Amino acid sequence: MKNPSTPIMTSVRALNSIFRSNVAPIRAVSSFRSSLLLASKLWVPAEATAAQNQFPSISSSPNRPFSQSSVCQKKHKQVDEDDGGRRGKRRGGVAEEEVKSNKKDSSSSSSIPRSADGDQPVPSSENPFDFADITYAFDKAEKRYSEELRKLRSGGRFNAEVIGAIPVTLEKNSHNSFPLRELATVAPLGGRRWSILAFEEDSVKHIQAAVQRSPDFNQQPQRSEDNPLELIMTVELERADSLSKHAKDICQNWRNKIRDEAHKREAVHKKWMSDKVIVKDDLFKLREKMKKLQDDKMKVVLAKEKEVTAQIMAKAGHGV
Repeated sequence: MKNPSTPIMTSVRALNSIFRSNVAPIRAVSSFRSSLLLASKLWVPAEATAAQNQFPSISSSPNRPFSQSSVCQKKHKQVDEDDGGRRGKRRGGVAEEEVKSNKKDSSSSSSIPRSADGDQPVPSSENPFDFADITYAFDKAEKRYSEELRKLRSGGRFNAEVIGAIPVTLEKNSHNSFPLRELATVAPLGGRRWSILAFEEDSVKHIQAAVQRSPDFNQQPQRSEDNPLELIMTVELERADSLSKHAKDICQNWRNKIRDEAHKREAVHKKWMSDKVIVKDDLFKLREKMKKLQDDKMKVVLAKEKEVTAQIMAKAGHGV
């Protein structure tokens, strides 16, 4: 009796024989497959390489902290620009305020009211305690009367400056005149005699007529026998007491000018009071300040009067 497993075993043996005979090709195929898989991992197409060079991926760059990344750097740059803009605006605002302040200061100095000639200040109700107008008027008067005293002290009323200031008219019925000093030289000859030397002979007659019309001299100069261009005039000899009296008259005119200017300013104060621009207390303070300015200037006049009269008397005492 045959074993029923014999045909099965026979089949198994046949299969094993076939498998053994195909082991080498199978191994070759398996080895080729492994090599192909490894090559596919290592090989990168050229297009992919170019794209990677043109657009590098973030993973290819070395790792760095976020504070050094381009995104964070852009944020820091934006913040700095904003801060700089704000600081620039603040600096610009300060500069603009300084410019406005300078304009305000210049406008405040240029806004002082002045007279029609643009020289003398005038009182303003916007700043009632500003006495620039009074200071200007007092200084102008002091300059004028001090010059008159200086001329008187240098040689009395009849000196080279007084003679040289005589107006001379060169044409008949003309309103244009020239100071004598522009037409001739004036020099003392000693004592009471003075020499007037004309630059041109045509002006000699006009100079004679001008001196004769002058209320201070009222005389006709005589021609020199040696020089037709020269005129000789004799002035009145003034006594020391006469000169002293004349100096006091000048100082008195000076005082009157100061009082007149103070009176005009006080009239302005009263008008402000009636217009209710200032109150009664302001009027009292303005009066006190005005009085102080006037008293100070009167002291200057008194000192100048004493100085000039003393010099005149001292000069007369020495027989000069």
